[in-house]
Amino acid sequence: MARFARFLITLLLIWSAGILPASPVAVLHAQDTTYARHIIRDLTAPSMYGRGMQNRGDSIAADYVRNELKAMGVKPLCKDYYQYFHFPNTTSRPPIVKAGYRSQNVCGYLPGETDTMIVFTAHYEHLGMHGDTIFFGAHDNASGTAAVLDMARMLSAQPRHYTYVFLFFGGEEAGLVGSGFFADMPLIKMNKVKLLVNIDLFCGGDEGLIVVNANARETKPYVDLLQRINDERGYAAKIGRRDNAANSDHYYLSQYCPAIFIYTLGGPYGGYHSPTDTCDDCGLGNYPRFLTLLRSFLEAL
Repeated sequence: MARFARFLITLLLIWSAGILPASPVAVLHAQDTTYARHIIRDLTAPSMYGRGMQNRGDSIAADYVRNELKAMGVKPLCKDYYQYFHFPNTTSRPPIVKAGYRSQNVCGYLPGETDTMIVFTAHYEHLGMHGDTIFFGAHDNASGTAAVLDMARMLSAQPRHYTYVFLFFGGEEAGLVGSGFFADMPLIKMNKVKLLVNIDLFCGGDEGLIVVNANARETKPYVDLLQRINDERGYAAKIGRRDNAANSDHYYLSQYCPAIFIYTLGGPYGGYHSPTDTCDDCGLGNYPRFLTLLRSFLEAL
């Protein structure tokens, strides 16, 4: 007992000296942002060439995401995790890609007690380069990729009732090419999907979160649940709602299963479709709370 008392006194002295974090929230913040910032920094490195088609930066990024999934024990949904697709002619919009260019979706899963699926998606690629200028794409969408990998990391370490699927799409910036291909050639039984959650633009968030496709009959109950959890616990400043729109990778998939798209509202982040969208400028102060909201939401399903 005396030894335990001495331990407590020592711990209090260390705490008062400022050596330990000021609160459990600070501990949570440090733990929950370290991995995400590591992923964002790696995906926005110059060696990724903006994760576009110049120098096959999209394929370099896909290899990186695949290796993260392998290290977690996430199983491949298809051969070597890759679902290949070819681009149509995209000369009318950036990024300009020669028709026939081959890219890939990265697809994995964690089995659960049931074959009913919860699906998380994000696009890993970005605009690439314009001349020598790199579009780094920290907010769009290294941040969403990091969040989905973080969810996979968390779920891989615990028992699971649902089967969880993790899809990382290519070709989003050229017009939802990769997710459109997956919708046409699905690797899963779409009628087994309980809910699909797409995460795109996940830095910042001082003003809260927006949920797209929040008002459809098949998705509204899930968004209502997310709202109730947030009202009770205050993870986000607010949760806004929008009708469905073809503004991210959930869109084509929403024709076959309940699908929502979550993005942050407000800064700080480096920019949108700008060379200033860098890791150093991406704000992750709200990230731990948003990820905890998603985890609480999964527990309540």
